[in-house]
Amino acid sequence: MSDQAAGRFLTIPNILSLSRVALLPLWWFLMSAPDRALWWWGGALMAYGILSDAMDGYIARRFNQVTEWGKVFDPVGDKAVVAVIGIFCVTHRGFPLAALVIAFARDLGLIIAGWVAYRRVGHIPMSMNLGRYAALIWGVLLVLYVFDWQPYARVLLWPAMALYLAAGVGYYVKRRQILQLAPRVPRHARLKSD
Repeated sequence: MSDQAAGRFLTIPNILSLSRVALLPLWWFLMSAPDRALWWWGGALMAYGILSDAMDGYIARRFNQVTEWGKVFDPVGDKAVVAVIGIFCVTHRGFPLAALVIAFARDLGLIIAGWVAYRRVGHIPMSMNLGRYAALIWGVLLVLYVFDWQPYARVLLWPAMALYLAAGVGYYVKRRQILQLAPRVPRHARLKSD
C-alpha cells in the first residue's frame, strides 16, 4: 500500500462500505412491512450489501485503494449492518436474544483488540480466512431469520454461533501474537500516518 493511498478517504471501497450503513433505515422499513412483497426489495438491499462487501476488499487490493480508513470502515460498517439486522431479527423474527448478545460481545472484543493493536503497532491487522467463513455462515443465518425460513434458521443457529466464536478466538490469538512480536510504534509516528 502506498503512503498516498493509505491516507485517502473517498475511495470506491470506502464509499461502498459507507453506503451499506446508509441504506439500513430503508432496509428496516422494507423488512418490517406487513406486505411480504416489500421484503423482496429488502432482500435486494441485502444482496447489494453482500456483493458490495465482497467487492470493496477486492477493489481496494486490486486497484491499490487499501486505506487505513477502509481498514476501519469496512469491519465497523459490517458490524453495524450485522447489529441492525440482528436487532431486527430479535424484535421481528424470534432470533434468540442470548445469541445476539454473545455475538455483540465477541464483536466488541474484536473492535477493542483491533484498537489496542493499532495503538501498539501503528496499523490495523487484516482479517483472517476463518473470520471470513464465520461471517459468511453468520450472514446466511441472518438471511434465514430475516425471511423467516424455519426450521432451517433454528438448525443453523448454534453451529453458526460456534464458528463465529471460534473465529473470535482466532482473531484474539492473532492480535496477541502481533502485540508480542511487533515493536511498539512511538505515538508521534502513528500520528504522521493517521
